[in-house]
Amino acid sequence: MPLRLFSAVFAVSILYGQSLDQAKREFETGNYAKAAQLLENASKEPHACEALFYLGAARYRLKQVDPALIAFQSTVECDPKLVAARVALAEAYGQKRNFDEALKAYKAGLQIDPVNIAALRGAASIYLAREENYEALPLLETLVAQQKGDAAAHADLGAVYAATSNHDGAKAQFQEALRLAPNNASALTGLANLSFKDGRDAEGISLLKNAIEYAPKAFEPRYLLGSAYNRMGKYGEALKELVAARSLAREQPEIYYQLARAYGGLGRGQDRRGALATFEALSRNARENAEAKRTVAKLMQEAAGLIDAGDLHGAHARMEEAHRLRPADDKTLFRLAGLEYDLQEYATARIHVQTAINIAPSEWLYHYLLGLVNRSLGKLPEAHGSFETALRLNPLAAPVHNALGELALQENDPQRAIVSFEKAIELDPQHAAYRANLDTARAAQAGKR
Repeated sequence: MPLRLFSAVFAVSILYGQSLDQAKREFETGNYAKAAQLLENASKEPHACEALFYLGAARYRLKQVDPALIAFQSTVECDPKLVAARVALAEAYGQKRNFDEALKAYKAGLQIDPVNIAALRGAASIYLAREENYEALPLLETLVAQQKGDAAAHADLGAVYAATSNHDGAKAQFQEALRLAPNNASALTGLANLSFKDGRDAEGISLLKNAIEYAPKAFEPRYLLGSAYNRMGKYGEALKELVAARSLAREQPEIYYQLARAYGGLGRGQDRRGALATFEALSRNARENAEAKRTVAKLMQEAAGLIDAGDLHGAHARMEEAHRLRPADDKTLFRLAGLEYDLQEYATARIHVQTAINIAPSEWLYHYLLGLVNRSLGKLPEAHGSFETALRLNPLAAPVHNALGELALQENDPQRAIVSFEKAIELDPQHAAYRANLDTARAAQAGKR
């Protein structure tokens, strides 16, 4: 390496190190805005994985979740083995309540480090919330083996054992959780459930009362206590607990079924009919949501077949119906926007792909499509920004380098276009269009001389 070039690289590396160290100091003192400003510059250096990670953390602390997600995904691309970045990505998606993406990130982290505590706990919590007990089971067994003093993990494992008919295992886990933390409401609730199944109602009620004392805002112990009182014909006591449970979880259909039982037992016919109507409406919504998910999957398959057959309008109709059924699904939005782009319906495509980005900001393909749409609308600065974001998320995306080259040609900058096309060819040497674009850029550059 020539001396001057080596000196320049060495000077840049020193500046990068100084900038990162200063940013870390700002971060550790809680000055996240200043840290983010410094890290934006440091993260642009080659292999700046640590700077990208800290940038994501700073943005997250500033409650700028979408930029944090982009920084964390960029960190993953920079250092695929950094499990902490995948866990941070998952937790940020959890803040957006996009649990599909959160779970994907946790699972990717566990592929690298199968005993990572944060990833085990995070993935298991999502599976538990979805009542996917068999998926949660191995994660919780691994977590308990790694964290023997974790009362919450023992209680969660007990709940999974109970749901999968391993009552002896469930009892042992609940008892261990209570040995570690005698006021653990989840373990008390779990043991109460087992007591009811064994016909020991008085014991179950006592356990639930303790659980409510320790966790007064928890829905399940109040619901179970109200249900137990209904079975015993104590409708006044049941109503009190079930009304409290309803205030904590209004969207749970089973509460309204038990409320109807209590109202019926108290002779309150009109209230009983109202509770049953709500139960039926919520139950119907749950069935319709499950059916909509199955229908959307079928519509997507049909749309793919129609695209292969060249019927873009037919495919678009299928995807419009899929979007109607699941309006907040980013993958449906992206596919719909892609068809609208192909059909030159750019304004609508822009709305749909931007909505998909709002749901899942770390997906590079979404930003790439937005760049293509903006370019077609003549919004060249916005297109450039979208393509650059896509490259931050996936630096090896040859189509994005090619798109940046095409954009540079539109902006009459053939030299910048040449650099982009050469990178696209380096990444995908067999793509004839990239080579043709490079020849065009070189001819344009020659014409400017």
